[in-house]
Amino acid sequence: MKHPAHAYRQLSVEGATPLARVAMLYDGAIAAFLRAIDAIEAHDIEKKCQHLNRALAIIMQLEGTLSFELGGEIARNLQAFYVYSRAQAMKANIQNSAPILRSLIEHFTALRDAWREGERRLAVESPSSPEERLSVFD
Repeated sequence: MKHPAHAYRQLSVEGATPLARVAMLYDGAIAAFLRAIDAIEAHDIEKKCQHLNRALAIIMQLEGTLSFELGGEIARNLQAFYVYSRAQAMKANIQNSAPILRSLIEHFTALRDAWREGERRLAVESPSSPEERLSVFD
């Protein structure tokens, strides 16, 4: 039997728009960075590595979904940000640096908020059904 929290999370993702899914990935990276900071402060190397590996996996997922044909310069800028973020996360891991991770959290929060704003604007500007809006991103 599935854990109720996992089932809820799965339903949330399945019912979300593509823009909301991207924002959820950003939320996951932010949460992983926060947990890594807690682990650094607790001197728990194993947990720090687990959480940073989770953040790195999310960043790689974000980068892997970029469409350079459709996204053009924005996709290239996001790719550069993801490359930078991975390098910074690895630097934070080596140096046990919470300040580096806090800086990444600020950047990820700003971008996550931009994705959410894009979703909000799309919903306001498009009177179509959620299914029709999804087809724009397929």
